[in-house]
Amino acid sequence: MYLSTKQSELMSELAAKLAALTELICAPVAPADAPFQVAASDDLFVDIAPNRLLRLVEGRVDYHLHGKLVMHFEAGDLLGLARALNLPQGQFSCSQPVELLAYERDALVEQANNDLKYLRNWTHYLVCSSSYFEQAMSQELRGEFQPSAGFLHFHSGEIIIRQGDTADRVYTLLEGSADAVCDGVTVGQIHANEIFGALAVFTRQPRMASVVATSDCTLLAVRKEEFITLIEHQPQICMGLIEEMAAKINQLNGQLLQLKSSES
Repeated sequence: MYLSTKQSELMSELAAKLAALTELICAPVAPADAPFQVAASDDLFVDIAPNRLLRLVEGRVDYHLHGKLVMHFEAGDLLGLARALNLPQGQFSCSQPVELLAYERDALVEQANNDLKYLRNWTHYLVCSSSYFEQAMSQELRGEFQPSAGFLHFHSGEIIIRQGDTADRVYTLLEGSADAVCDGVTVGQIHANEIFGALAVFTRQPRMASVVATSDCTLLAVRKEEFITLIEHQPQICMGLIEEMAAKINQLNGQLLQLKSSES
């Protein structure tokens, strides 16, 4: 068994252990029937009795959960344990013919009741399965909450953000410096490690100012949808943004007071 996405080395080791344990579980119990073949199918269990499990002898089986492809099963893997225990399960399918063996749930349970070593193997199998799926869930969560950021480079004098444009990204200035310019007037400076471009994303308004590189710059750009998701799951980022925005508002207020004083 292996994930539809790249899995870690630890998960591959767990999958190998599960394959070995499956052999130990199935070897002492006679299959319910002779091996049989299934052509391409959207649901391998559609005609299978609810108290039967399937072991894949040859071919590959795909596993979908809520319509999403999450896993592939290979020869030797055991399928349908949750279903045989009246628990929810996804859908097993195959795009090419596969060969399968069926096992009666009650025959496996009876063997476990009569053989302590066999019962230990089942316990090890279930714990190993739990560990595998915990790792899979952790990997999926990391992938979901990790924004697909891209690095951008600008030379001094180049426009990073143009006033009036639609806000589709939020930026972090990794190296260099830049000015915020509104209607041709410099209204602020942006320094290394500062996040900018978030206000227009939050307000859903066009960019209020341009941002112009004042030296060669390297930036990290995150799409607005991913940035909002990141804020929802890591609200501490929002606090940093609020502090930065408050500091800029104070700076602008000071500039406005100086301008009024010079005019009076």
